[in-house]
Amino acid sequence: MTTLAKKQPKDTAYYIKSAIGIFLMFGFGYLPPIAPLSHLGMQILGIFVGLIFLLCTVSIVWPSMLAVIALGMTEYCTVAEAVSSGFGSELVWMMLMMLILSEGMATSGMGEIIARWIITRKFLNKRPFLFTFVFMWGMGICSLLVGSIVVVLMSWSIFYSIAEIVGYKKGERYSTMMIIGCFLSAILFEGLLAFLNWLPAFCLTYQNMTGVGINYVTYFIIGFIVATLMIFLSVLAMKFIFKCDFSKLNNIDVEALKSEGIGRLNFRHKFYLVCFGLIVAYVILTTVLPADFFLTVLLNTVTQTGWFTIVLVVAVVIRHEGKPVLDFAEIAKTGANWNILMMCASVIPVARALTSDGTGVTELINNLLSPIFGGMGPIMFIVTVMIAMMILTNIGSNMATSIIVVTVVLPFVSKYYFSPAIIGMAILLIANLGFIFPGSSGMAPFLYSNKWIEVKDIYKYGLVYCVIFLIAAIPTFIVASYII
Repeated sequence: MTTLAKKQPKDTAYYIKSAIGIFLMFGFGYLPPIAPLSHLGMQILGIFVGLIFLLCTVSIVWPSMLAVIALGMTEYCTVAEAVSSGFGSELVWMMLMMLILSEGMATSGMGEIIARWIITRKFLNKRPFLFTFVFMWGMGICSLLVGSIVVVLMSWSIFYSIAEIVGYKKGERYSTMMIIGCFLSAILFEGLLAFLNWLPAFCLTYQNMTGVGINYVTYFIIGFIVATLMIFLSVLAMKFIFKCDFSKLNNIDVEALKSEGIGRLNFRHKFYLVCFGLIVAYVILTTVLPADFFLTVLLNTVTQTGWFTIVLVVAVVIRHEGKPVLDFAEIAKTGANWNILMMCASVIPVARALTSDGTGVTELINNLLSPIFGGMGPIMFIVTVMIAMMILTNIGSNMATSIIVVTVVLPFVSKYYFSPAIIGMAILLIANLGFIFPGSSGMAPFLYSNKWIEVKDIYKYGLVYCVIFLIAAIPTFIVASYII
């Protein structure tokens, strides 16, 4: 009886939130239109708001399914067309390929080998500040290869070993900031690969809204600079602001870490590195080569989705010691993240419909926000958008928030001299830092599960890291706005 009594309030809140979201999806469109919204605009706005509300507060899978059906019951399209535009999207297929390939890399054990190699360089001996920087930065680099989940858990495991060797304890300021810092490094660096996880969905939505695509290479370069600068400033803050005790690291011997066993890259590891290299090569070549060059034409004919599929097929076909390098059936059990796939399959068509002709949504946003953004200069506009995005992505779901923010600010971008892609890149990069509340992102619960830190530490130091990020990011994006 006691257990039931404890669960009841949570269940009640769940059903109330669910009812609100369902009403918004199916009932909001029957309310009298709010000028300049049309009846269609009211319908799609209700679906969009209802979907975002449910994604942030209730669940992901069933609201995503329901949103597609709700869209198909409007004047915009049929149910069949809504399903086709969502679940039949090329992007969803590409994401499935990448999720399977990334999971194969993650489960191979390649990440720990690379991480231990990075932090056992001789030049780090007796250099505690440099060691701290390289440790966090190195974990970020590893996340580019094997994903943030694996790297976060791996970095914590390695740090626990180091802490035991040199004498750091749970609750010490250095320990707390390192645990949070490694977590942020991993998710931020992984977020530099705009063709992974939910990021392609945002890129496609942004391109549909603006007609201007986000250059993956440019985004990576800007993001890499910001991420590296953030880690550097974080280490300085640990030393000079928070007075963390670095002295214990003078006792660390990188040779001792080596003796624990770094391991060697085997055939499977090397093959995955080649696969990753082929994926990166596609992105770079299609960006830098002339559009009429025969290789560019060929790659564009294959398309990014087709190329990623070919890479995955090769990984499945090639066998080593009697087994496929990538066992698709086995890896798909954990690699096919249906939360991400279902969310993208619903958000893409709904966001596209939201800004379509005849809804009046764009006009409404302009009317509401012109007094705020209308008088801003370009620099203040960038600063305001980035700060607002940082706040909002830590309140709601990072993907959902990014779609909301880009929908709101895009009508005002055209008045400024810089490329609209700058705003898209800034929003996309910041969206990866949703972590202060458990529902901010799929990774946030991992941080809350760590036994070495308290919830108050996440709030306190998490806000500090967010401020440090903005200090690194805002000047970088302002400079980029003059270059791109």
